[in-house]
Amino acid sequence: MKRQRGIALVVALLAVALAMLLVLSLLDRGELTAARARNTWRAEQAGQLMSGLEIAVQRRLLLDQRDTGAVDSLGEEWAKPIVSTGLPGAVVQARVTDLGGCFNINALAPDGITDPQAVRRFVRLLNALHLPRELAAQAADFVDADEAAQPGGGEDAAYAVWPSMGRAANAPIVDISALQRLPAMSGEAWRALVPYLCAVAPDQPINLNTAPALLWLTLDDAISLPVAQQLARGTDAAYPDLLAVRTALKRQGLPPIELTGYGVGSSYFRIEADIALDGIDFSYTSVLRRLPDEVRVIARTRGRSRP
Repeated sequence: MKRQRGIALVVALLAVALAMLLVLSLLDRGELTAARARNTWRAEQAGQLMSGLEIAVQRRLLLDQRDTGAVDSLGEEWAKPIVSTGLPGAVVQARVTDLGGCFNINALAPDGITDPQAVRRFVRLLNALHLPRELAAQAADFVDADEAAQPGGGEDAAYAVWPSMGRAANAPIVDISALQRLPAMSGEAWRALVPYLCAVAPDQPINLNTAPALLWLTLDDAISLPVAQQLARGTDAAYPDLLAVRTALKRQGLPPIELTGYGVGSSYFRIEADIALDGIDFSYTSVLRRLPDEVRVIARTRGRSRP
Protein backbone atom coordinates (compact mmCIF):
# COMPACT_ATOMS: atom_id res chain seq x y z
CA MET A 1 0.00 0.00 0.00
CA LYS A 2 2.77 2.40 0.98
CA ARG A 3 4.61 1.42 -2.18
CA GLN A 4 1.57 2.25 -4.30
CA ARG A 5 1.24 5.63 -2.56
CA GLY A 6 4.93 6.31 -3.22
CA ILE A 7 4.55 5.48 -6.87
CA ALA A 8 1.45 7.68 -7.08
CA LEU A 9 3.37 10.56 -5.50
CA VAL A 10 6.24 10.16 -7.96
CA VAL A 11 3.78 10.10 -10.86
CA ALA A 12 2.07 13.22 -9.53
CA LEU A 13 5.39 15.02 -9.17
CA LEU A 14 6.36 14.04 -12.70
CA ALA A 15 3.03 15.30 -13.99
CA VAL A 16 3.52 18.62 -12.22
CA ALA A 17 7.07 18.89 -13.57
CA LEU A 18 5.90 18.14 -17.10
CA ALA A 19 3.11 20.68 -16.75
CA MET A 20 5.60 23.30 -15.59
CA LEU A 21 7.88 22.50 -18.50
CA LEU A 22 4.95 22.80 -20.88
CA VAL A 23 3.96 26.16 -19.42
CA LEU A 24 7.55 27.42 -19.61
CA SER A 25 7.80 26.20 -23.19
CA LEU A 26 4.62 28.02 -24.12
CA LEU A 27 5.88 31.15 -22.38
CA ASP A 28 9.20 30.90 -24.24
CA ARG A 29 7.38 30.44 -27.54
CA GLY A 30 5.15 33.39 -26.74
CA GLU A 31 8.14 35.56 -25.90
CA LEU A 32 9.92 34.39 -29.05
CA THR A 33 6.87 35.15 -31.16
CA ALA A 34 6.56 38.57 -29.53
CA ALA A 35 10.27 39.23 -30.11
CA ARG A 36 9.97 38.23 -33.75
CA ALA A 37 6.95 40.45 -34.20
CA ARG A 38 8.77 43.34 -32.53
CA ASN A 39 11.85 42.87 -34.71
CA THR A 40 9.71 42.68 -37.85
CA TRP A 41 7.90 45.87 -36.85
CA ARG A 42 11.18 47.64 -36.03
CA ALA A 43 12.63 46.54 -39.38
CA GLU A 44 9.57 48.01 -41.13
CA GLN A 45 10.00 51.24 -39.16
CA ALA A 46 13.72 51.37 -40.03
CA GLY A 47 12.88 50.94 -43.71
CA GLN A 48 10.40 53.81 -43.52
CA LEU A 49 12.98 56.00 -41.77
CA MET A 50 15.46 55.17 -44.54
CA SER A 51 12.89 56.22 -47.13
CA GLY A 52 12.46 59.51 -45.31
CA LEU A 53 16.21 59.96 -45.16
CA GLU A 54 16.47 59.36 -48.91
CA ILE A 55 13.85 62.05 -49.52
CA ALA A 56 15.75 64.50 -47.32
CA VAL A 57 19.01 63.84 -49.19
CA GLN A 58 17.23 64.13 -52.54
CA ARG A 59 16.04 67.59 -51.51
CA ARG A 60 19.53 68.59 -50.42
CA LEU A 61 20.98 67.52 -53.73
CA LEU A 62 18.31 69.37 -55.71
CA LEU A 63 18.86 72.54 -53.67
CA ASP A 64 22.59 72.19 -54.25
CA GLN A 65 21.99 71.81 -57.98
CA ARG A 66 19.88 74.98 -57.95
CA ASP A 67 22.51 76.94 -55.98
CA THR A 68 25.80 75.71 -57.47
CA GLY A 69 24.81 74.12 -60.76
CA ALA A 70 27.12 71.36 -61.93
CA VAL A 71 29.75 71.95 -59.22
CA ASP A 72 29.93 69.61 -56.20
CA SER A 73 32.35 69.91 -53.30
CA LEU A 74 32.80 68.62 -49.76
CA GLY A 75 32.02 72.04 -48.33
CA GLU A 76 28.38 71.86 -49.46
CA GLU A 77 25.35 71.04 -47.34
CA TRP A 78 24.77 67.57 -48.81
CA ALA A 79 28.23 66.46 -47.62
CA LYS A 80 27.57 67.21 -43.93
CA PRO A 81 26.86 64.24 -41.64
CA ILE A 82 23.21 63.71 -40.72
CA VAL A 83 22.35 62.96 -37.09
CA SER A 84 18.75 62.84 -35.87
CA THR A 85 17.98 62.31 -32.18
CA GLY A 86 14.56 63.97 -32.11
CA LEU A 87 12.65 60.79 -32.95
CA PRO A 88 11.18 58.89 -29.97
CA GLY A 89 13.16 55.70 -29.43
CA ALA A 90 15.17 56.19 -32.60
CA VAL A 91 18.60 57.54 -33.57
CA VAL A 92 19.50 58.02 -37.22
CA GLN A 93 23.07 58.68 -38.33
CA ALA A 94 24.02 58.96 -41.99
CA ARG A 95 26.61 60.29 -44.37
CA VAL A 96 26.47 61.05 -48.06
CA THR A 97 29.42 60.18 -50.27
CA ASP A 98 30.09 61.52 -53.75
CA LEU A 99 30.63 58.58 -56.08
CA GLY A 100 32.52 60.91 -58.39
CA GLY A 101 35.24 61.23 -55.78
CA CYS A 102 36.60 57.74 -56.42
CA PHE A 103 38.07 55.75 -59.30
CA ASN A 104 35.20 54.36 -61.36
CA ILE A 105 36.13 50.82 -62.42
CA ASN A 106 33.56 50.83 -65.22
CA ALA A 107 35.39 53.76 -66.81
CA LEU A 108 38.16 51.29 -67.71
CA ALA A 109 35.99 50.02 -70.56
CA PRO A 110 33.26 52.44 -71.66
CA ASP A 111 30.95 50.81 -74.21
CA GLY A 112 32.75 47.55 -73.48
CA ILE A 113 36.02 48.69 -75.09
CA THR A 114 39.13 49.10 -72.95
CA ASP A 115 40.30 52.70 -72.60
CA PRO A 116 44.13 52.62 -72.48
CA GLN A 117 44.27 56.08 -70.91
CA ALA A 118 41.97 54.99 -68.07
CA VAL A 119 44.13 51.90 -67.55
CA ARG A 120 47.26 54.08 -67.29
CA ARG A 121 45.50 56.25 -64.74
CA PHE A 122 44.58 53.19 -62.70
CA VAL A 123 48.20 52.03 -62.85
CA ARG A 124 49.25 55.36 -61.29
CA LEU A 125 46.86 54.77 -58.40
CA LEU A 126 48.21 51.24 -57.95
CA ASN A 127 51.78 52.57 -57.97
CA ALA A 128 50.88 55.12 -55.31
CA LEU A 129 49.53 52.30 -53.13
CA HIS A 130 52.48 49.99 -53.95
CA LEU A 131 50.17 47.36 -55.42
CA PRO A 132 50.69 45.01 -58.41
CA ARG A 133 50.38 46.85 -61.73
CA GLU A 134 48.72 43.87 -63.39
CA LEU A 135 45.59 44.60 -61.37
CA ALA A 136 44.84 47.39 -63.86
CA ALA A 137 44.87 45.07 -66.89
CA GLN A 138 42.96 42.39 -64.99
CA ALA A 139 40.28 44.88 -63.92
CA ALA A 140 39.96 46.17 -67.49
CA ASP A 141 39.60 42.62 -68.83
CA PHE A 142 37.03 41.93 -66.13
CA VAL A 143 34.67 44.72 -67.25
CA ASP A 144 35.35 44.92 -71.00
CA ALA A 145 33.09 43.09 -73.43
CA ASP A 146 35.63 41.01 -75.34
CA GLU A 147 37.31 37.74 -74.37
CA ALA A 148 40.84 38.72 -75.42
CA ALA A 149 43.21 39.07 -72.50
CA GLN A 150 45.52 42.07 -72.36
CA PRO A 151 49.20 41.69 -71.39
CA GLY A 152 49.14 40.98 -67.68
CA GLY A 153 45.34 40.74 -67.71
CA GLY A 154 43.05 37.77 -67.74
CA GLU A 155 39.75 36.59 -69.17
CA ASP A 156 37.83 33.42 -68.26
CA ALA A 157 40.89 31.18 -68.56
CA ALA A 158 42.56 33.09 -65.72
CA TYR A 159 39.77 32.01 -63.38
CA ALA A 160 39.64 28.38 -64.47
CA VAL A 161 42.41 27.55 -61.98
CA TRP A 162 40.01 28.55 -59.21
CA PRO A 163 36.55 27.33 -60.36
CA SER A 164 34.86 28.93 -57.33
CA MET A 165 35.93 32.33 -58.63
CA GLY A 166 33.66 31.96 -61.66
CA ARG A 167 34.39 34.01 -64.77
CA ALA A 168 35.19 37.54 -65.81
CA ALA A 169 32.09 39.71 -65.82
CA ASN A 170 32.75 41.06 -69.35
CA ALA A 171 30.28 43.83 -68.54
CA PRO A 172 30.02 46.86 -66.23
CA ILE A 173 29.77 45.83 -62.59
CA VAL A 174 27.52 47.24 -59.89
CA ASP A 175 29.44 46.07 -56.83
CA ILE A 176 33.19 46.52 -56.58
CA SER A 177 33.45 43.49 -54.29
CA ALA A 178 33.48 41.44 -57.52
CA LEU A 179 37.05 42.66 -58.04
CA GLN A 180 38.21 40.55 -55.11
CA ARG A 181 38.16 37.69 -57.62
CA LEU A 182 40.99 39.20 -59.71
CA PRO A 183 43.93 36.75 -59.74
CA ALA A 184 46.41 39.35 -58.46
CA MET A 185 44.08 40.76 -55.78
CA SER A 186 45.24 39.76 -52.31
CA GLY A 187 43.35 40.58 -49.15
CA GLU A 188 45.92 43.21 -48.28
CA ALA A 189 45.67 44.78 -51.74
CA TRP A 190 41.89 44.85 -51.53
CA ARG A 191 41.89 46.61 -48.15
CA ALA A 192 44.31 49.24 -49.46
CA LEU A 193 42.44 49.81 -52.73
CA VAL A 194 38.75 49.64 -51.80
CA PRO A 195 38.50 53.15 -50.25
CA TYR A 196 39.38 54.65 -53.65
CA LEU A 197 37.08 52.57 -55.88
CA CYS A 198 33.47 52.70 -57.01
CA ALA A 199 31.37 51.25 -59.81
CA VAL A 200 28.83 53.53 -61.49
CA ALA A 201 28.03 54.49 -65.07
CA PRO A 202 31.21 54.78 -67.19
CA ASP A 203 30.48 58.40 -68.05
CA GLN A 204 30.82 59.59 -64.44
CA PRO A 205 34.10 61.57 -64.33
CA ILE A 206 36.41 61.78 -61.35
CA ASN A 207 35.26 64.86 -59.45
CA LEU A 208 38.45 66.77 -58.61
CA ASN A 209 36.59 68.75 -55.95
CA THR A 210 35.88 65.67 -53.85
CA ALA A 211 38.71 63.32 -54.93
CA PRO A 212 41.38 62.58 -52.30
CA ALA A 213 44.99 63.49 -53.02
CA LEU A 214 45.89 59.99 -54.24
CA LEU A 215 43.39 60.30 -57.10
CA TRP A 216 45.10 63.50 -58.24
CA LEU A 217 48.15 61.33 -58.86
CA THR A 218 46.19 59.55 -61.59
CA LEU A 219 46.29 62.66 -63.80
CA ASP A 220 49.95 62.49 -64.77
CA ASP A 221 53.25 60.92 -63.75
CA ALA A 222 54.65 64.42 -63.20
CA ILE A 223 52.40 65.01 -60.16
CA SER A 224 54.05 64.17 -56.84
CA LEU A 225 52.17 63.40 -53.64
CA PRO A 226 53.02 66.79 -52.00
CA VAL A 227 51.71 68.57 -55.12
CA ALA A 228 48.60 66.36 -55.17
CA GLN A 229 47.94 67.23 -51.52
CA GLN A 230 48.10 70.92 -52.39
CA LEU A 231 45.74 70.48 -55.33
CA ALA A 232 43.13 68.40 -53.48
CA ARG A 233 40.29 70.61 -52.27
CA GLY A 234 38.82 68.85 -49.24
CA THR A 235 36.34 71.31 -47.74
CA ASP A 236 38.18 74.32 -49.18
CA ALA A 237 36.75 76.49 -51.95
CA ALA A 238 35.76 74.40 -54.94
CA TYR A 239 37.16 74.51 -58.45
CA PRO A 240 34.35 76.16 -60.45
CA ASP A 241 35.38 74.48 -63.71
CA LEU A 242 38.20 72.61 -65.42
CA LEU A 243 39.76 75.89 -66.52
CA ALA A 244 40.41 76.64 -62.85
CA VAL A 245 41.95 73.17 -62.51
CA ARG A 246 44.27 73.84 -65.48
CA THR A 247 45.29 77.15 -63.90
CA ALA A 248 46.09 75.40 -60.60
CA LEU A 249 48.16 72.78 -62.44
CA LYS A 250 50.06 75.49 -64.29
CA ARG A 251 50.84 77.26 -61.02
CA GLN A 252 52.48 74.08 -59.82
CA GLY A 253 54.78 74.20 -62.84
CA LEU A 254 53.19 71.17 -64.46
CA PRO A 255 52.95 70.65 -68.23
CA PRO A 256 49.54 70.67 -69.96
CA ILE A 257 47.57 67.61 -68.81
CA GLU A 258 44.70 65.88 -70.58
CA LEU A 259 41.62 66.25 -68.35
CA THR A 260 39.16 64.10 -70.29
CA GLY A 261 37.52 61.84 -67.72
CA TYR A 262 37.80 64.44 -64.94
CA GLY A 263 35.29 67.05 -63.83
CA VAL A 264 34.12 69.25 -60.97
CA GLY A 265 30.69 67.73 -60.33
CA SER A 266 28.86 64.45 -59.90
CA SER A 267 25.69 62.60 -60.76
CA TYR A 268 25.94 59.66 -58.34
CA PHE A 269 25.87 59.70 -54.55
CA ARG A 270 25.78 57.06 -51.82
CA ILE A 271 23.93 57.24 -48.51
CA GLU A 272 25.23 55.05 -45.67
CA ALA A 273 22.86 55.05 -42.71
CA ASP A 274 22.82 53.51 -39.23
CA ILE A 275 19.39 53.43 -37.58
CA ALA A 276 18.90 52.38 -33.95
CA LEU A 277 15.36 51.55 -32.78
CA ASP A 278 14.89 50.53 -29.14
CA GLY A 279 18.37 49.03 -29.05
CA ILE A 280 18.02 47.21 -32.39
CA ASP A 281 20.56 48.34 -35.00
CA PHE A 282 19.89 48.51 -38.73
CA SER A 283 22.22 49.59 -41.54
CA TYR A 284 21.29 50.63 -45.06
CA THR A 285 23.10 51.77 -48.18
CA SER A 286 21.36 53.63 -51.00
CA VAL A 287 22.69 54.91 -54.31
CA LEU A 288 21.15 58.03 -55.81
CA ARG A 289 21.44 59.40 -59.33
CA ARG A 290 20.92 63.10 -59.85
CA LEU A 291 19.45 64.20 -63.16
CA PRO A 292 18.42 67.71 -64.21
CA ASP A 293 15.70 68.67 -61.70
CA GLU A 294 15.32 65.11 -60.37
CA VAL A 295 17.11 62.71 -58.04
CA ARG A 296 16.31 59.00 -58.25
CA VAL A 297 17.08 56.18 -55.83
CA ILE A 298 18.57 53.53 -58.10
CA ALA A 299 19.60 50.99 -55.46
CA ARG A 300 19.04 50.23 -51.81
CA THR A 301 20.57 47.39 -49.80
CA ARG A 302 20.30 46.29 -46.19
CA GLY A 303 23.74 46.51 -44.59
CA ARG A 304 26.92 47.98 -46.00
CA SER A 305 27.54 47.82 -49.72
CA ARG A 306 30.03 49.77 -51.82
CA PRO A 307 28.84 50.13 -55.42
